[in-house]
Amino acid sequence: MIDVKPFIAFAEVLEKGSMNLAAQSLDITPSAVSQHISRLERDYQVKLLSRHARKITPTDAGLALAEHCQRLRHSLKDITQTLENLKTEAVGELHIALPSGFATSPKFTQALNLLAARHPNIRLQLHFDDTAQDLIERQIDLAILPQYELDKARHLIARRLARWQQQICASPRYLSRHTPIASPDDLYHHNWIYDEPIHLTLQKGSHTHALRITDTTHCNQAAAVQALTVAGLGLSVQLSGEIAGKVADGQLQIVLPDWQLPSMDFYLVTPYRVQSAKTEAMIKILMECFLES
Repeated sequence: MIDVKPFIAFAEVLEKGSMNLAAQSLDITPSAVSQHISRLERDYQVKLLSRHARKITPTDAGLALAEHCQRLRHSLKDITQTLENLKTEAVGELHIALPSGFATSPKFTQALNLLAARHPNIRLQLHFDDTAQDLIERQIDLAILPQYELDKARHLIARRLARWQQQICASPRYLSRHTPIASPDDLYHHNWIYDEPIHLTLQKGSHTHALRITDTTHCNQAAAVQALTVAGLGLSVQLSGEIAGKVADGQLQIVLPDWQLPSMDFYLVTPYRVQSAKTEAMIKILMECFLES
């Protein structure tokens, strides 16, 4: 039977970039890692790594082997996770990574309330971050990602959760104190708040307008953009699902509602195909809340 440990050690060295870091990750000594690599090179009569001072780089043969070793490592992690997921009781900590704006989504808060009622033994750990995270490295059970982040990810299992419309909005107080907005051209005479420069196309029937906003107030978090917009500091582009509650209670008002902006898809993402009972419970509730009409 083939011993897979040398192949796993080789994959770890490539990912970590050094014998020492690979040894720490595998919980073995650097000497043991080196012996695994030497064994591969000896048994298969091929040089896999080039060592220059403190730098380790794969040879052509090492690069050819790397992809297979990485797949083997992921498969072994899937096997381990599958065995762990045989537990059927929905209990313990559940780590969820998601964009900061979801904190204000009525559907998401509805899901949290349902989870607390149905599964009181699940302890939520919410990781709000507007950039994609390494789910396996950070031990995230479940993530919500926009389409553009999902496109960058590999080895993730995804299912679509929601499609939200982008909308320009402002507080009624801001709009009452500033120049009326009757057309897209009027947008350039106002203060803007954004977490990323705005490059969007507005559409009304056969008419389009390329909106480009790259100055005024910049924030590094979407939730902060929304809070400052509610406070009356200017216009911003928000997602319909995140501001539904604030529009309904009059804290925010949609600007140029006849002009449509692109929509954005969000996905539920997991690092493994087979889920624990606690993760499956949260997925079921989220799908129930977001997909209901």
